[in-house]
Amino acid sequence: MESQDIHNEDFENNYAGTQLQDAVDFSDEETQLAASLDELQIEEHEGIDDADADAEADAAAYATAYDALDRAALLDVLEKLLNEKPEQSLKSEVEAIKVAFYKKFALEQERLSRAFAAENGSAEAFVMPDDGLEARLKELFARYKKMRTELSEKLDQEREANLALKLAIIEELKQLLERQGDFNAVFNDFKQLQSRWRAIGAVPQPKQKEVWDVYNYNVEKFYDVVKINKELRELDFKKNFELKQLLCEKAEELLLRDDVVKAFRELHKYHDQWRDIGPVAAEFREPLWERFKNVTTQINKKHADYFEQLKVEQQNNLSLKQVLCEKAEELHATPILLLKEWGEKTQLLLDLQKMWKSIGAVPRKESNKIFRRFRAACTTFFDNRRLFFSEQKAEMQHNLQQKLDLCAQAELLAESDEWKKTTDELVKIQAQWKTIGPVPHRQSDAIWKRFRAACNKFFDRKKEHFATQDARYDENLKKKEALISEVKSFAISDNPSGNLSAIKEFQQRWSEIGYVPVKQKERLQKSYRAAIDALFEALKISAADRQLIDFKERIASPSGKGSRQIPREREKLNQQLKQLKSDIQLWENNIGFFARSKNAEKLVQEVKNNIEKARSELNVVMQKLDLLNGVEK
Repeated sequence: MESQDIHNEDFENNYAGTQLQDAVDFSDEETQLAASLDELQIEEHEGIDDADADAEADAAAYATAYDALDRAALLDVLEKLLNEKPEQSLKSEVEAIKVAFYKKFALEQERLSRAFAAENGSAEAFVMPDDGLEARLKELFARYKKMRTELSEKLDQEREANLALKLAIIEELKQLLERQGDFNAVFNDFKQLQSRWRAIGAVPQPKQKEVWDVYNYNVEKFYDVVKINKELRELDFKKNFELKQLLCEKAEELLLRDDVVKAFRELHKYHDQWRDIGPVAAEFREPLWERFKNVTTQINKKHADYFEQLKVEQQNNLSLKQVLCEKAEELHATPILLLKEWGEKTQLLLDLQKMWKSIGAVPRKESNKIFRRFRAACTTFFDNRRLFFSEQKAEMQHNLQQKLDLCAQAELLAESDEWKKTTDELVKIQAQWKTIGPVPHRQSDAIWKRFRAACNKFFDRKKEHFATQDARYDENLKKKEALISEVKSFAISDNPSGNLSAIKEFQQRWSEIGYVPVKQKERLQKSYRAAIDALFEALKISAADRQLIDFKERIASPSGKGSRQIPREREKLNQQLKQLKSDIQLWENNIGFFARSKNAEKLVQEVKNNIEKARSELNVVMQKLDLLNGVEK
C-alpha cells in the first residue's frame, strides 16, 4: 500500500505574533504634540518678541546644536541660559531646547518600550518610568515665563514713561514755535528736542501713531513758521530728503525679495526710521511720501496675498487630512477576523500614514487637534491588531499542544506491525492535523517535519514489508499454478486408497503454499476447485464425503489449528445442527398437514426430499463435530 502524503500547512504566519510599529516617522508631530502643553507655551509680550521675530527659524538652527545632548544636559543648558542671558534673547534657544528635550524623550520611550516587549512578549503594559526630568523642565519653563512677565511689566512702565517724555517734548516744541529771538539759539534748541525725541524708547502701541502724527505736524510747522536761515533750512531739508529717498530705494528693493515675510518685517523697520527723519522741502513731501507709501502698499499686498494663499493651502491640507482621518477610522471600525485581511488593512493604514506625511501644514490652531484625531485612529487600529494577535498567539499555543500530542501518537504508531489497523489510525490522525489551525511561526516547520517523519517512518516500513510480501505472493502464485497443473494431469490408479491419499496430499500442499496476489486469488481458487472436483467425480466420491475430506484437511492445516479457529467452527456447526433439526421437525409436522389435503402428493414428496437432504447434511455436520473433537483431543 502506498505511503500517505500530507502537504505542509500554508498559514499567514508572516503576521502572527509580530510587534508591528508605525512604518512612518511621526516623531516631529509627536514632539510638537508633547511640547504643546499650556504650561510650556511662551506668551507673546509687546516689546519682548519684537526682537524675537525670527525665533522659530532661529530655534531650528539651534536644534542641531542640541542633538548630541541628553535630556539632563539640555536642562543644564537651559538653567545656565536663564541665569546668564537677558530674557529678550532667550526665546529661540528655549524653544529649541524644549523640542530637543521631547525628541530625546520619545526616543528613550521607544527604546525602553522595545526592551520591555522583548522581555515580556508585548509592550502593552509598558509605563515610562518617571526620572523627574520633565518636572524639572516645567519648573524651568515656569521660571522663564515669570521672568518674561516681569520684564513685560517693566517695559510697560517704561513705555508709559516714554509717552510722558515725548508728550513733554511736543509741548516744548509748541512753545519753541512761539519763541522770538536769536535764530541760532532757537534752531539749536529745536535740534536738541529732535535728538531727545529719537533717544526716547517705544511708547504704548495704541498711542504710537497718534503721538508721532502730532510730533511730525509740529516739526513741519516749525520749519514753516519759524524764520530760520534759508540756507541752513535747505541743507537740513536736503539731508532729510536724501535719507528718505534712500529708504524708498531700500523699500523698493524689498519688492524683489522672495521671502515676503522678512521683507514685510524689514519694511516696518524702515517706517520707524522714516518717522525719525525730519521733514523735507514742501514740494517734495507729498511725492516722496507717495513713493514710499506705494512701495508699502505693494509689500503689504504681497504679504497679505502670501498669507491668504497660505491660508487656502493650509485649509486644503486640513481637508485632505480630515479625509485620511475618516479612512483610518473606517479601518478600525470594521471588525477584522482573518489573518490575511489584517495584513491587507495594515498595509492600507501604513499607506495612509505615508500620505499624511506628504501633506503640508494645516492652520496652526488645528494642527494638534487633527493630528490627535489621526493618531487616535492609528493607535486604536494597532491596539486592536495587537489584541487580535495576542488572542491568536494563545490559540496558536493551544494548536501547538494539539499537534505535539498528534506527533507523540504518530511516533508510537510508527513501530507498529499491525499494518491495516495502524494505517487507518494514522490516516485519521492526519485528517485531525489538517483541521488544527496555525502554530507559532518559528515552530511551524520543526513540528511539521517531526509529524511527517513519524508518518513516513511507518509507511516506509509498511511499503518495505509489503514489497517483500508481494515477492512471496508472486512465488506462491507460481507454486499454486504448478499444483493446479499437477492435479489436472494426475492419473487415477486402480488403488482407491492411494487415489484419496494423493488428493489429500494435493489439498494439504495447497493449504501450505500461502497467500497469492489478491487479483489472482479468485481465478486460482476456481481453477483449483474444478480440478479437485473432477478427481472426486472420477473416483465416484459423494459430495458429503468431499465435504468431510475438505473439512478434515482444513482443520488439520496449521491455520486451522489456531486457538480461535476451532471454537468458531464448532459454534458455526452447532448453529447449523440446531437449524437442521428445527427444519426437519417443521417439515415432518407439515407432512401430516399436507396428507389430509386433496391433490397434495407432489407437495408431500417435495417435503420428504427436503427432509432427506437435511438428514444427510445433519449427518455430515455431526461427523464434522466428531472430527473437531478428535483434533482437540
